[in-house]
Amino acid sequence: MRTLETSDETRADVGPDALTDPGWVVPPVPQDVPEGGMAWLRARVARFSSGEAHTRRRALAVGPLGGQDAADTLRDAARVRTEALLDGMKPGSGTEPGTVDVMARVARVVPAEVLAGFLGLPVTAETAGLVGHVARAYHAHGETVPAADRALARLVTACGGAWDEATAARIGLLVQAYDATAGLIGNAAYRMLAEDAPERQAGPVADSVVTGRLDRTLSVDPPVRGTFRARVDGGDPVRISLVTDDGSLAFGAGPHACPGRAHARALAAGVLDALLVCGCRLVGPDSAYEPYEPSEPSEPSEPSEYGPYEPSEPSANLRVPVRLEVTCA
Repeated sequence: MRTLETSDETRADVGPDALTDPGWVVPPVPQDVPEGGMAWLRARVARFSSGEAHTRRRALAVGPLGGQDAADTLRDAARVRTEALLDGMKPGSGTEPGTVDVMARVARVVPAEVLAGFLGLPVTAETAGLVGHVARAYHAHGETVPAADRALARLVTACGGAWDEATAARIGLLVQAYDATAGLIGNAAYRMLAEDAPERQAGPVADSVVTGRLDRTLSVDPPVRGTFRARVDGGDPVRISLVTDDGSLAFGAGPHACPGRAHARALAAGVLDALLVCGCRLVGPDSAYEPYEPSEPSEPSEPSEYGPYEPSEPSANLRVPVRLEVTCA
């Protein structure tokens, strides 16, 4: 799948300052597009907008995220949902005992479900799969992806059926959180389970472990590695690295900085809390990060058949474990 192309020229003069420089903007996308497909979503979200349209659309995204108490709500909900999933996979639960792939069964399911419910969408067994299919095509400018278009239509219906900017804002929040939050969970969980086994217990110590692992992951192994900007007067898009020694750019900077920083951390923390409570142990600690190998994407035969989505395309901008297998006590 083709994604946004960049110039082969090395731009040593373009660094993180471009994120706050009004002379640099996100690469524009076509705005005069019909309802019904991924091009419509890109044309209506803050992520691909600049100027007044960006200000208006960002406000529509920030509003549903709620106030300061939202993080606690999301963390609790993510912990409860993850514990329920893991309890159903333990020996004696009626399923065959064995390993659990945290990435496929938790990291790409729990944040999407919990955030969708928080934003007022009805949550079903298809929710995470729908969000995943839309996320896969989010940056595929100029391509038609029927599975993503159908998934988007299902999400619009779940939001009330109006093809407007408010609906796009809510779907955009889900889509932009999908890979990034999964990567944050996977990267932090690997380090926590591989390195902090003696400290795993409930209470303040566990909270300190979770918080510390999230902070460390955002500094040394952030899930989002780069973003694109273009000169306001034209020219090829340029990739800007978001990897810094102190993790200060892990959620971007400037007008397009992630509005859901606290929410992403809370969702990840809730999952990590549950991994500790459920006594999870890492399987194969030497193979936490496998190569991101391309494979043929699966096309659902019917629009209703949306299971958990697994990525199939390599990405220079994401660091997400392919698998993270654990056993639960």
